[in-house]
Amino acid sequence: MSVNGRFVCYKPNATAKVNLICFPFAGGSASVFYPWAARLPAHIQLLAYQPPGRAQRMAEPACMNIQDYMDDIWQDIKSITDKPFILFGHSMGALLAYEVIKKLDAHKICMPVKAVFSAAKSPWKNNRAKLISHLRDNDFINELKIKGGFPEQILNNKELMELCTPYIKSDYSIVEDYCSEKKYKLSVSSIVLSGMDDEISDNELAEWGDVFSQVPEIHSFPGGHFFINNDNVLDDIISLITKQPCE
Repeated sequence: MSVNGRFVCYKPNATAKVNLICFPFAGGSASVFYPWAARLPAHIQLLAYQPPGRAQRMAEPACMNIQDYMDDIWQDIKSITDKPFILFGHSMGALLAYEVIKKLDAHKICMPVKAVFSAAKSPWKNNRAKLISHLRDNDFINELKIKGGFPEQILNNKELMELCTPYIKSDYSIVEDYCSEKKYKLSVSSIVLSGMDDEISDNELAEWGDVFSQVPEIHSFPGGHFFINNDNVLDDIISLITKQPCE
């Protein structure tokens, strides 16, 4: 494993032709993508964003809004976009990936060869998530148990959750409040992924088509909001993400 600033590389590959840059869901960390590294094609290297407040960045204060995240990501993103790259984001991570593309476009920096948005409604969707960030800690943790995504042994660990709950709540608050200022028509090849049992409707998935000049591919997989944690479909997800134009 190596760490490139704010991005973790679990399987460094100096000969890789493409970087796959991944952003985790609200409350998640770079380790969400650890199982991916060994399953990628030989020409693709995974770099997973490690948000502040987690793992080796535990001592750093959590991001309180989307601009905090952009300021943080921007400090290192340019150093890992020196070769063709794919952006992938799940749930809150999809919103971060979209904001990164907007900023790359605004600064006239090279764009990704592909962007993949997973388990997220379109960027300008109001009321995109159930409001839970204001709840008392016990009630908030119970809501996390219902949503899935976090291992029960973590959610039931009182000492650990005392450390984790503040930044998880912060992330959920960011998602609850997020709404993009305007619609951008971006020239990026894109894919939208969803879980078949998630609450996001087909129409809401199709709204991602208003973001890009090319109509996105839309694919659904068995499972709910955290379908990417389903090992049985992970190879299919990775194959879809890494197929041409990235081969």
